[in-house]
Amino acid sequence: MRIKYNFAFKNSKLSPWQRPAPPNLLVTDASIDKKLFFLYQEFNKNAEIFYPSSLILILSFVIYLINIFPTLTIKKFEADHNQYSLISSKLLDLNSSKQRYKKNLNNLEEYFSQSTTSYLFAFYLQNSVPKGVKINSYSFSDNGFDINLSSYSLDSINEFITLIIESPVINKKSVTINQINRLESNSNKGEKVSTIYDLEIYGQTAKIDIKKREDLYRESNANGLLRKLQRFNYLKSLLRG
Repeated sequence: MRIKYNFAFKNSKLSPWQRPAPPNLLVTDASIDKKLFFLYQEFNKNAEIFYPSSLILILSFVIYLINIFPTLTIKKFEADHNQYSLISSKLLDLNSSKQRYKKNLNNLEEYFSQSTTSYLFAFYLQNSVPKGVKINSYSFSDNGFDINLSSYSLDSINEFITLIIESPVINKKSVTINQINRLESNSNKGEKVSTIYDLEIYGQTAKIDIKKREDLYRESNANGLLRKLQRFNYLKSLLRG
């Protein structure tokens, strides 16, 4: 049990002995050289204490010095890097949107490169009818056309056939005359017999590319269709760049 009270020093002028502390030149007025030499001696006397910690401090300081330049460089270009990342992200979004629009335009391109439209067919059919020829009926679809006509003159019929074959919206090789009938009819007074030629002609419409289609729209004054085609061409040129 520890003694809490020392009877040896009761009513005595004696005081407990304490080991004197070693002299510390650092708190004296000694010169700087002596203080440095004192530190050197103390360091060597207690090498097992100071060496590991000193080595750690030195290595930490060296690592800090090595990292100063990369750290400053990173901070210097951090704003530029963030701006670059933002621009790259926007460019990726724009490229994705561009590819999506381009795909949609490619799908629309089929509409502008399919067979001729009904407007163009009717326009060039009207321009192919010479004097003396009557169009009784006609039908038109993506698969082709079928025309029934009549005339009092074979020359007029031949002229019509020539004009319809030369039409830019007709596939020339597909034009076929199905049948031609010769009908005779009396005049009102029954004094003169008139001959009427009736025939049916059919074929396929031509596939028109975009450049030629634009020219045909312009020639036929199809202003609404022309504006649509021009907008399509404009968007296509933008996405091509």
